[in-house]
Amino acid sequence: MFKNSLVIVSLLLICSTSFALPIDWHGVLGFDTTMIDSYRRIESQTFAGNTAGTQEIELGNGTNNANFQSYIFRLQPNIVINDSATVKAELSSGYARGGFVGDNSTLSQQSGVANQLYPLNFSQGNDELVVNQLYAELYSDTATYVIGRQPQHFGLGAVVDSGEDTWDRFSYLRDGITVKIKLGNFKLEPFWTRVSRGSSLTKGTRVKDYGASLSYDSVERDLSFGILYSKKQTTNASAGGYTTTVDSGNSVTSQVTSLGPTDVKMTDLYLRKSFGDFTIAAEVPILSGEIGNVFGSATSYKGQAIIIEADYDFSNSWDLGVNFGKVNGDDGADNSFDAMYLNPNYQVANLLFRYNLRGIADNANYNVFDSYINNATYLKLHAKYSTEKWRWNMGLIYAKADEVAIAGTRSYNHLRNETFTANFDQSDDLGIEIDSSFEYLWNAEITVEGQVGYLLAGDYFAFNNTATENVVNDSYILQLRTSIRF
Repeated sequence: MFKNSLVIVSLLLICSTSFALPIDWHGVLGFDTTMIDSYRRIESQTFAGNTAGTQEIELGNGTNNANFQSYIFRLQPNIVINDSATVKAELSSGYARGGFVGDNSTLSQQSGVANQLYPLNFSQGNDELVVNQLYAELYSDTATYVIGRQPQHFGLGAVVDSGEDTWDRFSYLRDGITVKIKLGNFKLEPFWTRVSRGSSLTKGTRVKDYGASLSYDSVERDLSFGILYSKKQTTNASAGGYTTTVDSGNSVTSQVTSLGPTDVKMTDLYLRKSFGDFTIAAEVPILSGEIGNVFGSATSYKGQAIIIEADYDFSNSWDLGVNFGKVNGDDGADNSFDAMYLNPNYQVANLLFRYNLRGIADNANYNVFDSYINNATYLKLHAKYSTEKWRWNMGLIYAKADEVAIAGTRSYNHLRNETFTANFDQSDDLGIEIDSSFEYLWNAEITVEGQVGYLLAGDYFAFNNTATENVVNDSYILQLRTSIRF
């Protein structure tokens, strides 16, 4: 009902003001077709079941191959009320800012992992028109006041990503007020919001989210840095309905736990510096606090990541770069949770990390776009060649898991978000991926793109917690897509 009301109000606002006020229309419409060969990354053509600790993906339609088509749609009206006020909005047709061709599935984020995704605030989609953003900007001599459901961005977008790129499926949102104060090269942004905790809490439970960011940006010095501090709290001790999974022998069972009070802090550090044609940037998000009774008792949170990006403009046509990241995983200890989940918009490979592969066979419970870089250390070498109409990209990515199962200990399965007792050791080798892609700029608004990625799958995906592991199989992706920005 709330979303329906927002849609009606926003449409009435647009219609009632369209004859008197200037409206600047922006948006994105894109379609893609994707084929993933051997998406389960193992040779087996049968599914052994959800045994404790297994990395095996569910099997869909008796084949290890996947083929799907999707679209993305964002309509962004910008209504100028007067010199002191502007109303902005973003409308889309479902979860992940779009859907699948031939299917009305708009499943919201995976419930089993929602409690761990502290940094990510999503609108919840369904089959009707969705108001992703609806906010007012009020301008004064001393500050800009932003009120309503608003996008936010910080640093490299590793955690707080506004989702402005064409194919970004998500947007980090705040429902509340932000005050933007500019003092020379410094910018201070305190905020206070209420956000949904996602499907891990009962309906109606809200979380207080407040904090501030302080940033510095100097064009003359080619230097930017900043710090973001935020705190999220829920004090409802009976807030529950959180579903977790535990192993019992060789089987896995689900249990519903009263989540209880939570109190999580995030400190996000960012630095960017250019030296002529060479640019280096780094972001370090750190999370700490209490996330409730995730494992049946009060659980502390200690997630963090280190993200580094370096680029060198070799010439007008060639750009070379290196990406490095270390994103914490969890070791399975019941009294703490250490895994970090980056924003799903932040990706470094065409295939690895990019898709929630469980959503291919089980799209009733998972969405294929709900995928986050987590529990990984990666290194990427990449190059881009540009002409007036073409962009060619090449990349080589090596990745290994940050935490793996160790025989005789409690371990954590990051695929299924469950703790289990490991009977055997697990390899940390995620594999090596070779990527290539192109972009053809048909004109200023239309772009045609193609992507290919080949993953030399590592033995990490073979683990099933038995003496006879699965045999890994290489996987590749082919994708074509076209988009219109207006």
